[in-house]
Amino acid sequence: MRVCETVIASIGKDRLQNNPKAKALQPFVLLALLTACSSTVVVPPPAPVQARPVFVLEHGQHASLVIPGKTQGIVRYSYGDWNYYALGDKSISSGLRALQGPTLAGLGRRELKADATPQGVRSAVRVPVAAIHTVLAEASAIEALREKLEDIYRANQASLIYNADIDLEFVHHPVPYSSQHNSNRVVADWLQALGCEVRGPTFVPNWKFLSSNGTVACGTPMEKNAA
Repeated sequence: MRVCETVIASIGKDRLQNNPKAKALQPFVLLALLTACSSTVVVPPPAPVQARPVFVLEHGQHASLVIPGKTQGIVRYSYGDWNYYALGDKSISSGLRALQGPTLAGLGRRELKADATPQGVRSAVRVPVAAIHTVLAEASAIEALREKLEDIYRANQASLIYNADIDLEFVHHPVPYSSQHNSNRVVADWLQALGCEVRGPTFVPNWKFLSSNGTVACGTPMEKNAA
């Protein structure tokens, strides 16, 4: 309930009632209140034969995925609305368009020279991270997901931009962004492609990772790194 109370307090009843633009957010606020009290539960694959680690990073309102590089290093991937996330337009009108969607989406990507370990990810990622979750997945599944994302990245090079604030390169993503197909939903889809079971809503970030035997596998809190 604490999450719900925090959301209600941060919105403010007067702002919703008196601001025409804020009124348009009311359906999404209600949906957020309903889903904020539920968790997105992730159960890793039970017994990968060739296990390799992947990392889910929580960034407050969205998430990203870090996987081992093809030969070395790690690669961070993310997904979001093109104007609001990729171009960094945080205006109210941009946020409303993203919520009301569908809108043009972007695939974020960044190669990092670091080991595929929590410590390596911690040292290489240059944006604020609230927590990092390690999941062991089958090496072949990781390779297949990486190739799928790399195909999108290569096919959309004409749209390539770099956002220094979040340290990601972006290209257009073929699937439009919407409140029901946001960064958390897409990260959940990527985890399912790696053999994870994902349960619960993904409208707002509220991740809970279980071990294969059903016990809670807590993420590692991370200090916010300066961009």
